[in-house]
Amino acid sequence: MRHSFLFSSIDPQNLSKIARIISVRSFDKREQIFQEGEAASGFFVVVKGRVKIYKLSLNGNEHILHIVNEGGSFAEAVVFEFLKQYPAFAEALENTETLFIPKNDFLSAMKSDFTLTKAVMASLAEKLKFFNELVEELSLKDAPARIAKYLLDVSFKKNSDSFLLDIKKVELARKLGIAPETLSRIFKRFKKQRVITFQKALFTLVSKDKLAKIASGEKA
Repeated sequence: MRHSFLFSSIDPQNLSKIARIISVRSFDKREQIFQEGEAASGFFVVVKGRVKIYKLSLNGNEHILHIVNEGGSFAEAVVFEFLKQYPAFAEALENTETLFIPKNDFLSAMKSDFTLTKAVMASLAEKLKFFNELVEELSLKDAPARIAKYLLDVSFKKNSDSFLLDIKKVELARKLGIAPETLSRIFKRFKKQRVITFQKALFTLVSKDKLAKIASGEKA
């Protein structure tokens, strides 16, 4: 729990109170954790594994909203009374272990500790910022710009110009809102232009300056 952003600022005494209401839930790879429209009974923290949060379009196409890694939380918005149902789907990308925090018990705990309320609000604010940026990218940036920004973001988070993609290319295409064949074509174009090199899932950023220009809207 202490490694979760959501609970990192909670003092040990109140953290022990929360621990009493938490249960461990494990999911197999590709197992659905909840589906859109399902009654929202609580939220989750990822202890081990990864979870994708996604929605389905009217024609059944999947669009990934977020990938939740270890220590991350999801569905915190259900804590508030106005959200009665889960607003998206959640699925384990690999064998995953989570902590489940029941909504009503957590609401009771929040009433006795304002730091819990602040922690939830901070987490939701961070996600709101993320989704605002996602909407902006999907609506204003073309496919090469989205891909370039994604590669730069991963490089920054891993503090390395060489890294393994922690998501399958087909899942990445869904996350960026482009067709898988378009993703592959742009990767090959970047490689030909000596912007990146890659071997299967191992990518190396050869020219971060060029990638930054592409991410800002310049044509590749």
